[in-house]
Amino acid sequence: MNSGAEASQESVTAGKQPVLGAPAPNGPDLIYFDPALVDFALANQGLSLKQFAAKTHLAFNTLRGLHRRQGLHPSSALKIASTLGLQVSDLFAPWDRRYRPPALAHGPALGVAEWEMTDYLGSGRRTANGLYFIPCRLRHRHTAQRFGRGKFYHLSWVREGLTADIRDKLSRHADVCARIKRHPQIVWNLSSTPTPGQDGWWVVDDWVGARTLAERLDSGPWPRDERPRLLLEIAGGLAALHAAGVIFRELAPARVLIADADGRAVLTDFELAKLLDGVPSVSGDWPDDPFRAPELDGGATTVAADLYSFGRLTATVLAGTVPDSGQEAAVFAAAGLPKRLQKLLVQSVAPFPAQRLAELPPLLKELSRWAEA
Repeated sequence: MNSGAEASQESVTAGKQPVLGAPAPNGPDLIYFDPALVDFALANQGLSLKQFAAKTHLAFNTLRGLHRRQGLHPSSALKIASTLGLQVSDLFAPWDRRYRPPALAHGPALGVAEWEMTDYLGSGRRTANGLYFIPCRLRHRHTAQRFGRGKFYHLSWVREGLTADIRDKLSRHADVCARIKRHPQIVWNLSSTPTPGQDGWWVVDDWVGARTLAERLDSGPWPRDERPRLLLEIAGGLAALHAAGVIFRELAPARVLIADADGRAVLTDFELAKLLDGVPSVSGDWPDDPFRAPELDGGATTVAADLYSFGRLTATVLAGTVPDSGQEAAVFAAAGLPKRLQKLLVQSVAPFPAQRLAELPPLLKELSRWAEA
């Protein structure tokens, strides 16, 4: 990433050749910034959005529009980048036609330009520890009809001194996949490697499908006759993790892929998983997550944390929307679940770990009975 503020008006509007990803919706002359990258830059300078608006003399609504994917006039884009000590190109969103994806690393890990990008899978996303990644679809350059799901993590925004620790966390996804080997409910990792410039990290998994469970639920509750299979598969993935000494900690609909080929559920995104063998866990300030167990904000990490997340995810699948905490029992009852299964699910979302199930097998057993009924 360039750190200077030397972008000119000419450089902002030049280079209109298209790139992969969604085209700019409001015309080719507007600039589209990635709001997450702008947020990171503001955080590094200790500025709020209102303070930054006053500093740049730009309208507050103009800056807020970044989070609604609204385009910027080139002069406004240049002012934002310059004030942040950056070039305009440093802040391009993947949906801006001038965006250029980072190169995949060459060498033994990925071969010589082994993968090429075909399209983006939605906008960038944040992890619980504040990292930012862009999911995309990759195509193998030398093997026909072989695809991968890539995630590019921006590391240029990580505070100095934390990069090595963050890279260790990013390698955890591959570690988890290697522990479990091949499993129908666990994504298969192909590579985890830094970019040549050391300012980013690529995680490449075998292609499963483009859509997550969260995206599928945007259209409403999961079909009633398909719920037992879906939830049993997710629980089966959790069971495989636990058997390998791994606590997911971040189970949520956004981290469940739905396979294109057969509709099965596949767990992914294990960068923040807890390995129960003395490996340090991610710590720090975590943003609100309605699926994360309350004790993960400062307490011990146990299997009970995953059971809480599974109970919350189940209620969301049944309702089609994330229920308020404490409303799960009503959702389970309204869905007509078997009584024993209802009781275990209600127990799984208890606010205190000591009140929850101690292990997954009893719940897995009742889910199997429900699926076979």
